Amino acid sequence: MEKICFSFELTEEQKKEKEKLCQQLLKKKHVKKWMIKHHVDESYLFAHSGKIYDWNHQIEKCDKCEGLAFCRQPIKGCYYDLEMDSFLQLVLTKCKYQKAVDEVYAHKKKYYMMDMPESYLLIDIKNLGFEEDCDYQYAVSKIVELLFEKDKKKGLYLYGRPGVGKSYMAAGITNYFAKANQSVAYINVPKLISDLKLLFQDHDQFEYKLKIMKEVDVLVFDDIGGENISTWSRDEILLPLLDKRMQAHKLTFFTSNYKIDELKEKWALVTNKSSDKMAVERLIDSVKAL
Repeated sequence: MEKICFSFELTEEQKKEKEKLCQQLLKKKHVKKWMIKHHVDESYLFAHSGKIYDWNHQIEKCDKCEGLAFCRQPIKGCYYDLEMDSFLQLVLTKCKYQKAVDEVYAHKKKYYMMDMPESYLLIDIKNLGFEEDCDYQYAVSKIVELLFEKDKKKGLYLYGRPGVGKSYMAAGITNYFAKANQSVAYINVPKLISDLKLLFQDHDQFEYKLKIMKEVDVLVFDDIGGENISTWSRDEILLPLLDKRMQAHKLTFFTSNYKIDELKEKWALVTNKSSDKMAVERLIDSVKAL
């Protein structure tokens, strides 16, 4: 294949304009640092003044930036850096503020399912305050005690009225294990049952969700007992899930508005068949075992 070289001669006026542009660029701090870093001289700057000018113009937007809330770039938290390999190219690069945010949320990649607000990823179990409420203090102490155990075999069942902080604590637990590089899932049970009903026609996705919940290292079942209870949700979804995790010795946590005895009564309300009563007993035993 024959190579074709396009070369256009600049007019004297164009050369003067380019020289003027280069002189302006030589005064720019970003350009001076870039030339030193890549060991290029003024002739290189002259040859690539257009691209270097565009790069400098956008990177100057980051000067004196006070954080992501003040970002002036088209893509928030990112700028185009100018790299030189065999040719000049603009490479999308994250700024220091975006990198700091990414580091704070780095453990999110260990969440295989997450039915909680993203802001909950910031909850640090080590910073849970001791409130005046004795029950809250007791719950926090039990969580801390469990985290210090070397061989963690059992989770916790956190119960209480709505709004006391059960879900908040549970999110702190999953964050702790996610930061320790363990796979986690935070499941809101009412949402889970509703979502699975919508997946009746998508068998692969249905089974995939169940597989995740059976296999992750640490699982939170949030608001168990708050779901629309049926024999299907109880006996075909929750019971096999808990049985599988119990057999595999997987760390499992629960939050609920109900004490375990109250949860048992709620699950037993579906029907009065003796077989159903046995299923409820098995389910409660699984919760207690976990």
